[in-house]
Amino acid sequence: MGIILLRGVFAGSRYLCGMGRFNTLSGTLLIGVSLVLVATACNTRPTSDAFDASTTTSSTLLVEDVATTTTPTLPPPEERITATVVSVTDGDTITVSLGGVEIDLRMLGINAPELSECWGPESSAALAAMVENTSVLLVAGEEDVDQFDRVLRYVFLETSDGPVFVNQEMVKSGNAIGMSNGHEQNRNFKLLEARAFESGLGMWATFACGNAEGIAADRPVVRVSEVQYDPDGPDDERLEDEFVVIVNEGYGRVFMSGWVLRDESSSNRLTLPNQTVLAPGESLTIVTGCTGGPEGAVHWCSDNAVWSNQGDTVIVSDTLGNVVIRYTYSADDQLG
Repeated sequence: MGIILLRGVFAGSRYLCGMGRFNTLSGTLLIGVSLVLVATACNTRPTSDAFDASTTTSSTLLVEDVATTTTPTLPPPEERITATVVSVTDGDTITVSLGGVEIDLRMLGINAPELSECWGPESSAALAAMVENTSVLLVAGEEDVDQFDRVLRYVFLETSDGPVFVNQEMVKSGNAIGMSNGHEQNRNFKLLEARAFESGLGMWATFACGNAEGIAADRPVVRVSEVQYDPDGPDDERLEDEFVVIVNEGYGRVFMSGWVLRDESSSNRLTLPNQTVLAPGESLTIVTGCTGGPEGAVHWCSDNAVWSNQGDTVIVSDTLGNVVIRYTYSADDQLG
């Protein structure tokens, strides 16, 4: 049983933190959420026995830890904070009305594709189908607001079939990425994301964004072989030592011109340059800084570190936006 504090002060349409209450309610409200995890072994996308991390269409999955069912138990009615969903902005952001005040709310622990990206409209539609014009239960985590002053909350629905954990459902269905930023549902979300990837759901489908390139279903075997996410010293001062290595372990050349390398966030994107080709056995190093790496390395020239020391997901997409590589790491272990 996890006891989570839902707190905050609303003044007009602005959300303020620190006093532990709503201006329409007094006191701190405790909301208990009990999660039951059921483990199973399931891997519907075949992996090569030679791979430890990820391939083009699959990644190693810690199947013994995968949560296939997470049933939230809602608190008594007098302890619930409910709001009405006014509109859905995209697959991870909604506007809710609470006490007559409209609030922008970012769903905690997930990141959906932008509306302009592959699967962005589908993700937004999936969320709208669940929550638009409904009453939802808001549950706080350790983070209260994001950098844009949007309220961060877990969102639950009450249905005739029982409660629905909306944040989790978006990840489980392949409509959002689970974030590796230390929130309470971090590991659960990442394992469910891995399951969605292995099953080719939503944004993880082989041709989620179409097949105008004429790529065969048997995609080239490229994978992430190394991520240096924590070089010695302050990360932002050692950008030349932060890098990702992609290797071609297939039998044919892989043309990667225009492919996009990204992390879990909505901001870090790198389009690989023209003439980026990997012959069989060749590797490509992408350095975060403007210098460093071996001969032939691609330099991101980012102003800041890209790969989080807490954990992150390396995603490589083709020119249409189809995910070719998904590789997740954490500071403690690899989630596949």
